[in-house]
Amino acid sequence: MNALITVFGWLVTAAMIIASIALHEWAHIFAIRFMGGQVENPKFFPLGMIAKARRLETLHSWERYVIYAAGPAANFAVAIWSFTVSEISYVGVPWLDELAFYNFALGFFNLTPALPMDGGRITWQFIGNRIGILRTNRFITRLGIAISYAFIVLGFVQVILFPFNITLLCAGMFLRHRNKNLAPELTAAFYRAQDGKNSENRARTLPVKEIPLPRDTKIKHALERIAGDYFITFLIDGKKERLLREQTLINYVFKHGITGTVEEITSTYTA
Repeated sequence: MNALITVFGWLVTAAMIIASIALHEWAHIFAIRFMGGQVENPKFFPLGMIAKARRLETLHSWERYVIYAAGPAANFAVAIWSFTVSEISYVGVPWLDELAFYNFALGFFNLTPALPMDGGRITWQFIGNRIGILRTNRFITRLGIAISYAFIVLGFVQVILFPFNITLLCAGMFLRHRNKNLAPELTAAFYRAQDGKNSENRARTLPVKEIPLPRDTKIKHALERIAGDYFITFLIDGKKERLLREQTLINYVFKHGITGTVEEITSTYTA
């Protein structure tokens, strides 16, 4: 009888975890579709659930923030509801306390500022709009690897204190593997962001951001400053009469490569 009770308890716990993961993912899916994006059929994997979103780059930045935050927000909402209902009951409801814990843990973990977590996507977009996408790609990858090692260290501590509990260790190994192999995905994200800026519903509303650059700035360094939610205009030597628009820069790079300085572009093209 005790064995049956134990097995039943494990099944209930597994059901709550799966339901929490499904809730998290469906919150993302609802937000994506509500904002006008597209999403493929979600799939489960050992540490969660994955759904590939499409056309997010054509959405406004605030819409993408809502999409990224929707999953953790849903988990926190369930956690608050479960804990509140349990607390106001006379005797407490253990399974509601457990449900609150799993949803809080899932929401908190997904806010980790490392890709591919929701917190990492929020961080990538926020910083990318301030220092440029390509510069942010390097930063977010290094940050993700550093965080993965922190999780691995905490995972070993967890195993020592709570034998057979390897959740943090698995999370750290997962983050390390993903961040070690993010380069192609992040490079593709840069090009998708440029295509998205020229979409019909964004091109007329995106603000222009002016960035002063010395004339001897290397082309590759200027390219790194291009953001996803601004049209960048470079002011060569800080002069408004010497403009270099991002599309001119990109066209030059496709034809001539990334060697040279921005002064060579201004002498070849007119802004």
